[in-house]
Amino acid sequence: MPGSDAQVTLAAAPPVPPSAPPARAQRLNPTGRAILLTVPARDGAAYLGDVPLTIGPDDSLSFPADRILQLLADVLDPQVLDALRANLAGKTTIGPGDVVPAGIGIDYDPRTLELHFRIAVEMRASRRLSVSALDRSAIGTFAKPAGFSAYLNVRGSVDLVESGVDTGFNEPVFLLNGATRAGGVVAETDAIWSPGSYGPDFQRLGSRLVYDDMDDLVRFSAGDLQVQSRSFQTSPDIAGLSVYRSYSVLNPQMIIRPRGDRTFTLERPSTVEVLVNGSQVRRLQLAPGNYNLRDFPFAQGANDIRLNVLDDTGRTEVLRFNIFVDQTQLAKGLSEFGFYAGVKAPLGLKGPHYTDEWITSGFYRRGINENLTLGANFQADKDIQMGGLEAVVGSSIGTLGASAAFSHTRGMGEGFAVQATFQRLIQHNDGQADTFNLFAEHRSRRFAPVTFFLADNPYKYEVGGGYTHAFSSGFYAGVDARFSKGRGDNPDLHNYRLLAGWRLSPRANLTAEARFQEDSRGKEVSAFATLTIRLGQSSSVRTEYDSRDNRVRSSFQTIHGTGVGSYNVSADIERSDFGSDVSVNANYFSNRAELGVSHYGTFSRDFGTDLGQRTNFRIGTSIAVADGAVAIGRPIYDSFAIVEPHESLKNADVVVEPTPFGYAANSGELGAATMPSLSSYAERTIPVDVPEAPPGVDIGLGSFKVFPGYRSGYKLTVGSDYHYTAIGEMIDEDGQPVSLVAGKATEVAHPENPPVTMFTNRQGRFGATGLAPGQWRLEMLDEKKSTYLIDIPKDAEGAVQLGTIRPVGK
Repeated sequence: MPGSDAQVTLAAAPPVPPSAPPARAQRLNPTGRAILLTVPARDGAAYLGDVPLTIGPDDSLSFPADRILQLLADVLDPQVLDALRANLAGKTTIGPGDVVPAGIGIDYDPRTLELHFRIAVEMRASRRLSVSALDRSAIGTFAKPAGFSAYLNVRGSVDLVESGVDTGFNEPVFLLNGATRAGGVVAETDAIWSPGSYGPDFQRLGSRLVYDDMDDLVRFSAGDLQVQSRSFQTSPDIAGLSVYRSYSVLNPQMIIRPRGDRTFTLERPSTVEVLVNGSQVRRLQLAPGNYNLRDFPFAQGANDIRLNVLDDTGRTEVLRFNIFVDQTQLAKGLSEFGFYAGVKAPLGLKGPHYTDEWITSGFYRRGINENLTLGANFQADKDIQMGGLEAVVGSSIGTLGASAAFSHTRGMGEGFAVQATFQRLIQHNDGQADTFNLFAEHRSRRFAPVTFFLADNPYKYEVGGGYTHAFSSGFYAGVDARFSKGRGDNPDLHNYRLLAGWRLSPRANLTAEARFQEDSRGKEVSAFATLTIRLGQSSSVRTEYDSRDNRVRSSFQTIHGTGVGSYNVSADIERSDFGSDVSVNANYFSNRAELGVSHYGTFSRDFGTDLGQRTNFRIGTSIAVADGAVAIGRPIYDSFAIVEPHESLKNADVVVEPTPFGYAANSGELGAATMPSLSSYAERTIPVDVPEAPPGVDIGLGSFKVFPGYRSGYKLTVGSDYHYTAIGEMIDEDGQPVSLVAGKATEVAHPENPPVTMFTNRQGRFGATGLAPGQWRLEMLDEKKSTYLIDIPKDAEGAVQLGTIRPVGK
């Protein structure tokens, strides 16, 4: 994105006539012949691309016209660009003076070997900026995922009963889950293996094939479906086919709620801070131009959006606007849906039980405009059919949601249900906010979605709501209530609550509740209080009291480090009118596994008679494969990367994602590390380090950028064969040094790889870095187009001294 350090604008620097090169303290080209270079072109601090540049004997500059037009295509206003194309029609090579009539200046900086474009504000195109957490256009090149990858997680646990019934070790239980991805298709499954237990040893929980169409953002599944529901729908067990779209699943970086669009113009290079509800979400360095600012990361409720603009002269400007949105809304034109069809497949003792009873379910939602989202849904089997509608309306006073559904149950008749909700967030000038919500729901006696065993709803209607007010940054209070009107012999239910919270100090918080409840057991008034004290940044203690059964509970928890070597410990002690208990839980995260142990003990009265003591031991690990690489690591949650050292590192340890608080994994003695926590369709940069890398070995950029697909794997190699440097002297066919020219080195065995750019000095000396063992062709841009062949030995160490090299025959 354009930066803020552009030094000059067109208005401040009038164009230089092409016939009069500017005076310079030092000649650009004292050689007396043309010099060919490949140099970067910049618009301010923004890198536009490389340009072949010819510096003539008279210091004149020339470059290909097509390349200049290509670089300016995304910078200039379309009308300005069309006019420039017309002016340059028929010209293959141009100089800086040829673009002056279009309001463009081009300078060459001999110190940095760069071309700098100077473009007036009115000549620039409007640009779209995203204020989302990530701007994909700035991410760069992603590593390529493995063509074939797979993993298997194994989580095992075993109980040791010290006292109580059936003392000793119980049979172990293993939770197995894994996935295989090939050609974009994922096969995944989950199962439980409990050898020696009563009943079947193995129970498959579900298996399916999944394919994601990322062009249309649609997920196709076949097998044991994972049904998503809306409104009054249930989530039945279905084996069959499904098609599904959810932006939070398939495009989590996309903001799908209504977006605010604002246009502004910058006359000077500026810094723009974007604040949402007082929190800075992005800081942009922008060159002069016209901008459309989109995709604000709105919080739920009333939003205060502010842009603080500071230009390079010190001038400031503030732009502000407010808008109300709700997380369930969709922006105009966006749609989410899910359609599922197949047979009922309830989970049995050995796995899903596939019946011959058909069943289907589905929903569709669409953003009609910035304030209105509508949806419809249905479910049906041979016994029950249900259809419904829903709507979400956002306005300046709050968000109203409504849904209605109608059902038909064989042998029992029709039923219907309606529900309405209202949400409001009221912000104050001091930064505090109040929350207010209401809901009401009615279900007829015989209303039922699919899989209901008996359509007999016990309540005629339910209503409720709540309001919370922040009196200051250290104190808030509120009230909420819920009433359910019983149908027939079912009693009415009353639940009312007063609540408050105090920040007693930067480390201590107190919350309290007063509650009234009435149900079939009668009326009850109770109180609940919680005191939480932080002990440093990683530990805390918490004490609770509930008057309903005189329950007192004290807890301690601590968390240390991240990644390998991190651990957490928690302990609880509790007593009530019904007895007392104590529990301790600890987890440790190693490089290859997660380890855990917990103990739970129960006692009568106030820690009197021992009623039972049980200790649980846990371990979780994974084995992963990606394009032939194999690694053992901690359990994988979605996608993963296998990071392995290249042989040039000579078994040096590769550390993955090092931070001051720990690291995610390391290659170690097994030779490969597993990065287990990559999320689907979310950009991620994986930094790596090799603290004990051999001298002279290049480990690359030190990081990998990835964009994982669903259940995908990566094979990432740290280091490569391309770390050698060739040093020598070039002479042309006449025995003269090939001086002050650029060239490229191409690997003969792999001409498809990007070439290595190289330069010579006045004596013809050069250094080509980033070469691998094998033969390389060096092609120089001197007048004679000199070409050389060099060999890098396999047993070379670091720099390869070539001495004087001569061109090969054409």
